[in-house]
Amino acid sequence: MAEEKACKKCGMIISHGNTCPVCGSKELSAKWSSYIIVINAEKSQIAQKLGININSTFAVDVK
Repeated sequence: MAEEKACKKCGMIISHGNTCPVCGSKELSAKWSSYIIVINAEKSQIAQKLGININSTFAVDVK
């Protein structure tokens, strides 16, 4: 299995590829910690505070 990387711009965790499917950034990092899983972005207060509007997995701290 490929190493998961997180987008440095939006934080989305990506398991394959070199481009973020959310923001299109190619700035990915294998150094990240803590993550959240957004199941219902429309109703999640945490997702709203983080500016997340899609359901997916996001890194909280990307280095």
